[in-house]
Amino acid sequence: MTVGTAGTEPVRPMVIPSVASAMTPSRGAVFLAATRAEWTKLRTVRTTYWVLGLAIHATVGVGPLFTAILVNRWDQRSPEDIATFDPLLYAFAGLDLAQLAVGVLGVLVMTSEYSSGQIGVSLVAVPQRRLLLLAKLTMFAVLLTVVSLVSCLAAFLIGQAVLSPVDADLTLADEGALRAVLGSAGRLVLVGLIAVGLGALLRRTAGAITVLVAALTILPGLALLLPAPWSDDITKYLPNSAAAAMSALVEFPNMLSPLGGLVVLLIYAMAVVAGALVVFGRRDA
Repeated sequence: MTVGTAGTEPVRPMVIPSVASAMTPSRGAVFLAATRAEWTKLRTVRTTYWVLGLAIHATVGVGPLFTAILVNRWDQRSPEDIATFDPLLYAFAGLDLAQLAVGVLGVLVMTSEYSSGQIGVSLVAVPQRRLLLLAKLTMFAVLLTVVSLVSCLAAFLIGQAVLSPVDADLTLADEGALRAVLGSAGRLVLVGLIAVGLGALLRRTAGAITVLVAALTILPGLALLLPAPWSDDITKYLPNSAAAAMSALVEFPNMLSPLGGLVVLLIYAMAVVAGALVVFGRRDA
């Protein structure tokens, strides 16, 4: 019952907002704070510079080196080989090594916190576990996108400069060239996200790197031991083959199209990341 006096309005009870609800930050604010914290972690750890430096050197150095070797032996190639020559096949030859380096760094983004015990501190700062993992994935993807685009563009330009004496070079204006550069950068980003997801799932550096290396290098070799046409049918859908299709300019019979490679690798990344979000959100640190 509301108490009042004659001739006056009844006194209405005051509604005082909860102090806890007023002080609770929004999910967006927490996410932004978490991404800033992840950026601080990445840029203050020496391993980040070493591993990304290796990835850049592999992308920019190995491909043009292989291209130079090819140019020196150009007169030994048959007309059929020249007709089906992919000017980017050798220019991007270092991407296989680069994606392994990126994968190792992606694993360490998660597993280093478990090995050092830092994961407990991170979860106290960001109790929303899935939000924390999304912040790690987002910041790592942004960093990889910048580094991959710059290094893949440099590999393209240097490789085509090396090919120019034999008139087999391309420019970014040629059909498929820009798409191949973007696809090459995209494959590194997706492999990096897969690696972060594996780190969150397995929580052990050695185990996660073993699974990643097996998926990228060992499984394709085992698939080749299968009888035809199973070997070709299975190999083209493996992660490394799908990634290679994203960088190719010429579509080979035993390889997916660039769009097909993107779709397959994206499915792998989404599956691993989704599994990591579910598992990381449910289990104890």
